[in-house]
Amino acid sequence: MSFDLRLNWLSIYRGHLRLLLDVVLLGMLLVLGANVKNLWGPTTKRGFFCDDETLMYPYQENTVSPTVLHWMSLYLPLMALLILETSRCWRTAGVGWQKFWPVYNTLRWFVFGHAAETLIKDMGKQVIGRLRPHFFEVCRPQLFDGGFCADDAHRQGGVYHMTYTCQPELSGATAEMLRDVHVSFPSGHSSMAFYGLVFMALHLQRIRWPLPGSLVRPSCQLLCVGFASFVGLSRVMDYKHHWSDVVAGSLLGASIAFAVVRAAGQEQQLLLKSMQQHANTMEPQAAAVAKAGAGDEVGPGAEQLPHDLCQVTFHSSN
Repeated sequence: MSFDLRLNWLSIYRGHLRLLLDVVLLGMLLVLGANVKNLWGPTTKRGFFCDDETLMYPYQENTVSPTVLHWMSLYLPLMALLILETSRCWRTAGVGWQKFWPVYNTLRWFVFGHAAETLIKDMGKQVIGRLRPHFFEVCRPQLFDGGFCADDAHRQGGVYHMTYTCQPELSGATAEMLRDVHVSFPSGHSSMAFYGLVFMALHLQRIRWPLPGSLVRPSCQLLCVGFASFVGLSRVMDYKHHWSDVVAGSLLGASIAFAVVRAAGQEQQLLLKSMQQHANTMEPQAAAVAKAGAGDEVGPGAEQLPHDLCQVTFHSSN
């Protein structure tokens, strides 16, 4: 019995250690993803041609604000996954942490994928340094010779200008707008929207919820993918990104969603398989216990089980 207790304590200890390790790693990834811009250093400064029409669009406000984006692509899917998985696990058999392990497994992979998407997206922005379509409107660049692209000497283009200075006093741009004008590729809005909502759509498909055989689940999946697509289209419509930025961001978010949903499903299958193997090994032991108890009966008035049977029963209950 003491040996069984040591084994159980070791299993619990390892479970707590894995949980602590996951929390620490997720925290580090989230902090790293949120500070890539500060840790990476200055964004790559790309030049331009004065006659580049793809950089001459007007500046417009966001159709989908960052607040709406975070709620629709991160907070609401996270809460929906928590409620959905908790309700599913509540109705299943089992005791202890194993009953609610799928909740933890789904949420940890969702957060991990979000951290990976943020890290890769921001790294791409810092390395590529692509200019946004409203670059000329926000920057009003003054060239190395003191002239501007609107001057007759530079209007024809043909020269790639690497040395220039933005003139916020002419455009009325804020410091944030000037920093943001160099990070067009890939689209962060598209990446976040496609990650969170494609993850939700794929998870609904994996668990066959709700109402298998009806159009309720496909309708929910269509809403998820439809909103993510609208976010991407709005970035082109608002002249915040080139179309290739949106395609790259959408593929990045969707690819990470596919990868983490697959990983979460594999982890859950491994757990179910190990639990089934454990149950199969316990069934012969339970049968042996029942047989031993029947052979050791001393009569209908017996009030105490044999000492060996008590130990075996305690072992099977653990």
